[in-house]
Amino acid sequence: MGSGFPTVALGRLIRVPVSFTPCPTPTDAMPLSNWFKRAPMRSLTPKAAPAARRAPNVGSRTCSGCRATLPDAARFCFICGRELEEQMPPSQGAGDDGVVDTLKARLAHALSGRYRISEVLGKGGMGVVFLGHDLAQKRDVAIKVLRPELSTDANGIARFEREAEISASLDHPGIIPIYEVGNEQGLNYFVMKYVEGCSLDALLKSRKVEQRPLPIPAITRILSDAAATLAYAHAQGVVHRDVKPANIMLDEESRVLLTDFGISKSAVTSDSATTAAALTEYGTVLGTPHYLAPEQALSRTVDGRADQYALGVVGFEMLTGSVPFDDETSHGIIHQHVSELPPRVTIARPDTPPRLAAAIARALMKAPSHRFADLREFARAIEPDAARAARRWRRARQAAAALVLAGALAAGAWKITRPAARTATLPVTRPAPTRSAAAQQRPAPRPHSVSPHR
Repeated sequence: MGSGFPTVALGRLIRVPVSFTPCPTPTDAMPLSNWFKRAPMRSLTPKAAPAARRAPNVGSRTCSGCRATLPDAARFCFICGRELEEQMPPSQGAGDDGVVDTLKARLAHALSGRYRISEVLGKGGMGVVFLGHDLAQKRDVAIKVLRPELSTDANGIARFEREAEISASLDHPGIIPIYEVGNEQGLNYFVMKYVEGCSLDALLKSRKVEQRPLPIPAITRILSDAAATLAYAHAQGVVHRDVKPANIMLDEESRVLLTDFGISKSAVTSDSATTAAALTEYGTVLGTPHYLAPEQALSRTVDGRADQYALGVVGFEMLTGSVPFDDETSHGIIHQHVSELPPRVTIARPDTPPRLAAAIARALMKAPSHRFADLREFARAIEPDAARAARRWRRARQAAAALVLAGALAAGAWKITRPAARTATLPVTRPAPTRSAAAQQRPAPRPHSVSPHR
């Protein structure tokens, strides 16, 4: 009675205390504003808002699950949490081929005399990639062009320019180099190296269909190469923020290349590209839900350890064939990243080396401070024992050679700089004359004796 809890009468003899817990706010799991790329309703005045509600078909969309009316920019339903189907622009629908052909013709005309455009390499929601031939350098290149319908979107243009600027500023064998960035006849484009190969995502899908998991040595090498490339980017002040198999390329020689720095965070600012703070709108989540670090999912400040978490998810997927967290909705995936522990790799892949399993488990820690300090340390942790022993032996030999060289140099320097020894001047004394050897061997003459009888 005096507990302060309201009670519910179940008959006359039983009174059960019921504790009412307030409904959790969206910030308990993920800020409500995180479910939107933009919030156009905020800009409406109080008088204009009822008019907008009376016309739900204007600037709105409907959730297929609960039929709730949502803004056009909504990515997830804020009623049931279901991921909304991406609304494709008219140019990406049935008539997308015609629009791409028109874009190809415009690009060929704009770059005539410099590049020859041949075919389409890929299409995305932001741009189209064409195969071109550099007439001056006589080499094949890949030309990425911003879609015409996004040419009036300031945020889309800024992200496109940012991808080109950051990729061009990074000089590393694991990053596809940018040759040229430009704008011709209203087309934003950049020219990059053409890489023949496939993405890690396509490789994993084909292996999954064939039921052939990647071998452990290949997984270790891919993780090591990707970690080295990301460590270089982090040293330059760049955080990728969208590490996933689709952004990891494998060329014909199985070298690992990173792509798509469109939402990367850089400490470098410029006049030509919008800074990361301006590109990241209030309350938005940038990245792919399956590979989001918890701090990135909560829209907090991220550093290189967020890329380490995403690379840990990639390693988990290469080993087991599936991601550690999955759900029907993106909200559910993000909730698992934030609050649930990932399964152990060795359950799905018993032949995983303990060192590799421990490194991936540490990279998937919820708190950034519990992960590796940087990706170089992560790369050393996943290194096989044989390679680790060889590296230690190589370092020992290098240290011994350095000591020998240092000793030789020190000895040579001492000989050159040591003071000359001083010698005392002694008086020259002539030796006493001695008899010759023949004289010494000749017997001494006998003295003449006088006989007393004479």
